[in-house]
Amino acid sequence: MGTGGRRGRPHHVGRPTAARSGWPTQQDRVAWLLRVNRLYGRNEQWLRGDAFAGAFQGGCWPEKTSPCRISRWETAIVRVPYLAVRRYEELLQLPANSLVALLDVIYRYSATAICSAPLLDRELREGDPRRLARLEELVEAARSDDLLTGSDWDELTTYLAVAPRQMITPRSAWTDIAERLLAEMIVADGLAWMQRYEALNRLLAHPVAQQHAVAACASLAGDRTNQVFVETVSALDASPHPDASRHVLDQLVRPTNDRAQYGALLACVRKLRYGHFSESQLRCLVPIVNELALDPARYEDAQPLAAELLRRLPSDVSASAKARLRHVVTGDPTLSQVLAAGRLAAAEAGHVLIARLANTTTATMPCDDRVFHDELLPVLLDEMLFSPVFDVRLYAAILLFGTPYRRPLAAALALEVGSHAATSTSTWPTP
Repeated sequence: MGTGGRRGRPHHVGRPTAARSGWPTQQDRVAWLLRVNRLYGRNEQWLRGDAFAGAFQGGCWPEKTSPCRISRWETAIVRVPYLAVRRYEELLQLPANSLVALLDVIYRYSATAICSAPLLDRELREGDPRRLARLEELVEAARSDDLLTGSDWDELTTYLAVAPRQMITPRSAWTDIAERLLAEMIVADGLAWMQRYEALNRLLAHPVAQQHAVAACASLAGDRTNQVFVETVSALDASPHPDASRHVLDQLVRPTNDRAQYGALLACVRKLRYGHFSESQLRCLVPIVNELALDPARYEDAQPLAAELLRRLPSDVSASAKARLRHVVTGDPTLSQVLAAGRLAAAEAGHVLIARLANTTTATMPCDDRVFHDELLPVLLDEMLFSPVFDVRLYAAILLFGTPYRRPLAAALALEVGSHAATSTSTWPTP
């Protein structure tokens, strides 16, 4: 498809932007999400940045906006504010808070430190009497049988996060809120799940609510009649509280089941990044993870995840375990194949596959490569299919789902899976 009369120089998105003081990482993905939704949305007139900027004033956005400002948001030169994201949703006719929830997910998982408040700043003023009245209303609803939407949970936990000194009485209300939120999260899907998962993360990092939220997760994880274990245990990676680390280690050593143990492995990825484990806990962790890395009879991809964790452990506490893993892998070709399968697939056939998927997907889009060359799409496809860490795969898939790529990409994936399944020429359809 030609560019016709469309104006403007080619835009390249995908190269990480330079780190800026006080900014979350992955800002380039936020910019990419905005641009892809604008260029490939329902209204083709928004292909022109000047038309989009001209319509930007209105709705929740009170001021005029220039094409240059739109461009700076969409290339991560300037960090996009909360109300601007809401205006994108309005103009692009997207469900309310759908882009906001995606940005919250991006910022939360890639944050350099645990923080209760959302990094997409809502610019709320602590002590606002109207907010206090609304908070009381939402707390009362959460402790009753009243319906709470995902946006309600977002509002409730946002205010608690930006006003951490705000106390809720009675104290049992914290437990009621955490338990209900967790119960709703594990049965939610799509946008409803993202909003509740982010809300739970805020409670898990809150100076008062965290103990109640950790206890709720630990209690449900220990209940064998529960149906959701991976998500319940892995959520503990969002809390720096010592109880969270203790429960994660307990589920590694004495798991409720193999799914709970896998959830604990997942939680270790971020807990290692944030330094949540004490030195003694790290030394306890090494032999457990080493054993899981060497045992193929584990839940789904627990073995490659454990091997990945060993690589991430501090060298001073894991040198012997890593040496043992190398020795076993070298001496056992079968195990070597198992551990290297994902990496080999990504390095060899994976590159060709990802390029084909990206080209097939973008070929159906309303503007061609001369207008917008998407360098991030192949990166996300690689993460979604081949990362050894489930959370990385999940968040890449969530980001792609949150764009107009989702339908053509799903069709391209279905075609690839069907083709390989019929010919049995590849093992990649499993990921």
